[in-house]
Amino acid sequence: MLAETIRRFVDDEVGATAIEYGLIAALIAVAAIGSFAAFGNSLVNLMGIGTGSAAEVFASQSAKLD
Repeated sequence: MLAETIRRFVDDEVGATAIEYGLIAALIAVAAIGSFAAFGNSLVNLMGIGTGSAAEVFASQSAKLD
């Protein structure tokens, strides 16, 4: 009886796709969090804070066009 229950559990594929999608979403979330942790300060410095930020570069280059 226990062997039959285990066999049915192993052979049952209902919900397998949902579990796979959940695992993929979790993997993407872990990768995103890791990327933000590794590159977060660099992106903040690049995009708007500090000398040589992207905003300053765009402003200086657009001033040259005028």
